[in-house]
Amino acid sequence: MISLHQIFEHYGFDPSQVKLVRHGNAEIPILETYQNDIEKFEAYQSFQQPGKFAKATHIAVFAPTIGTTALFLGLWDIKETRKSMDFTDEIHAGIDKHEFPKSWHIESEWYSLERNHEINELSERLVIDWGKSVLSWVQKKDKEVLEIKAKNSIGDFVSYDEVHLGFYDLKKLMTQSSSNFSWVSALSAVNGIYLIKDKSIGKLYVGSAYGEKGIFGRWSTYAQNGHGGNKELKSLDPANFEFSILEISPPTSSANEVIARENRWKEKLGTREFGLNIN
Repeated sequence: MISLHQIFEHYGFDPSQVKLVRHGNAEIPILETYQNDIEKFEAYQSFQQPGKFAKATHIAVFAPTIGTTALFLGLWDIKETRKSMDFTDEIHAGIDKHEFPKSWHIESEWYSLERNHEINELSERLVIDWGKSVLSWVQKKDKEVLEIKAKNSIGDFVSYDEVHLGFYDLKKLMTQSSSNFSWVSALSAVNGIYLIKDKSIGKLYVGSAYGEKGIFGRWSTYAQNGHGGNKELKSLDPANFEFSILEISPPTSSANEVIARENRWKEKLGTREFGLNIN
């Protein structure tokens, strides 16, 4: 078993000086914000409860994933700490700019954090088991390393039911297909009905894939321009999209058969009346 502390030591860091931070998704979606708006992400983690990062010179930051697992995002050096009474106008402005809770102006502590690039190669690749105490989101206890993903990999394909891809991972899948062969193979082998959820507004779009390369071929158009030619989606920010699969059908199924099933799902989910489908 490889432990997280062993990883730190390999890269020249003293584990006793590193606090582990598994952010929750309460105020912002952690992984999506890290991938699509790094300025907001770094501003977010700079504000903490007083003393939260005390007695540490670095924080190792993780995004919550399935169950008690966590995905490593990076290591940040702690350069400075300021109590709320010592916040500058610029620090106060950062809270308002990103629409963080107003209470942070007086109830939080601000940390000046600087990205440490020594361990960047493991960002979004290193997966650990945080343990059962997921509510304890800042710790120093060593963790078991479960996996180090291949470079440019979004992880192994598991099943069609478990597909939940953000736009960032969808683009990586399409541009780095050689590192994601299991996904390419699985999505190219089937036609089907898919769902796009805009997580910022909670609305749904149902679409269908048929023909050459099945779902993979259809989704590649979304990776190119964000909307896949659907005018209903053109005014939306694809960074908020999540792609999943409602139903699969064999590649021999006709276009008419797939479209009929697509219409059935639109009726079931009410995406014409309450979602993003026009017809």
